[in-house]
Amino acid sequence: MNIHIVRTGGTIGAARADGARGSVLAPAGPNAAPLAVPDGIRVSESRPMHILSENMTLAHWRDLLLHLDGLALDGKDGLIVTHGTDTLAYTACLLSLALSPPKLPVLLVSANRPPEDPASNGRGNLAAAFAAIGENIPPGVYAVYGNSDGRTYLHAGAELLQCPCGGDDFFSVFYGGAAGDPLAEIVGGKLHLRRAHPAPPLPGGFAAAFDGRFRRVLAIRPYVGLDYGAYALDGKDAVLHGLYHSGTAAAFDDEIDGNASILCLARRCAHAGIPLCVAPFPQALARGGRGGKTPYETTARMLDAGIVPLYGVSFEMALVMLTLGLAPRPGRDAARP
Repeated sequence: MNIHIVRTGGTIGAARADGARGSVLAPAGPNAAPLAVPDGIRVSESRPMHILSENMTLAHWRDLLLHLDGLALDGKDGLIVTHGTDTLAYTACLLSLALSPPKLPVLLVSANRPPEDPASNGRGNLAAAFAAIGENIPPGVYAVYGNSDGRTYLHAGAELLQCPCGGDDFFSVFYGGAAGDPLAEIVGGKLHLRRAHPAPPLPGGFAAAFDGRFRRVLAIRPYVGLDYGAYALDGKDAVLHGLYHSGTAAAFDDEIDGNASILCLARRCAHAGIPLCVAPFPQALARGGRGGKTPYETTARMLDAGIVPLYGVSFEMALVMLTLGLAPRPGRDAARP
């Protein structure tokens, strides 16, 4: 096999260093430990950045996309991108869109501890990535990761969820709903599919071309006491709002507590001419007779106010879509997958 590895930093490229508060993990940069490559595999490497992934910015994303676009990958069997875990899900969604349709398998590989730590899963994750490519996995964007249950899973990049704070595990998501089965498991260097490969990540009806400009997105999660009046919309191109598990958010008309209602935000977004989208939005609540579940009145009020539901995508994917400008126009219902 002939594989190219793009190293961006992260824990898999970090080392312990002395800091003001004692020992810390920091990017090892050009002095990062070499990656363990099985015999019989030819590897080339490039390093567009050396950062901890929590420091990822839109400028870094642009650099990464330009770097990937400039790679000569003819004759390569696969591409591996080493990355930190903190923003892994967002970059997995980014590459799932930006590299669509991919010409070869692209696997994101990360680690829970630095390579020097015997308890690190980085070596196993990398070995599993090599194995997946050797098993002739179809072109696509994937993330491979060993969870705390001792099993190594392969996730579709477009379905990867953020690792919970303080946790060590990654999960997949189906249609923007609850966590579900990953795409496959890698056991003894062999790929065992657990379900069919997912459809392309872009629902029909969205523009598929990225014009090279990142949009400025305000992302909001619902919580009790949320004050929409505290958010400034100046300079924003879109707003993404999460939902409670029932596909709801506070949606009421009240002169006293009006700033606590998403309808207040909807009016402000409409006045500013920017889309207000909600995700993940349950497919069961889709309008037009294709739903199957009676929505709460708060959900109906959101839709009546022109808020755009994004079906079939996670919050992470929705945020990346809006950042890339792949969003419906205000006043239009989102396309169904």
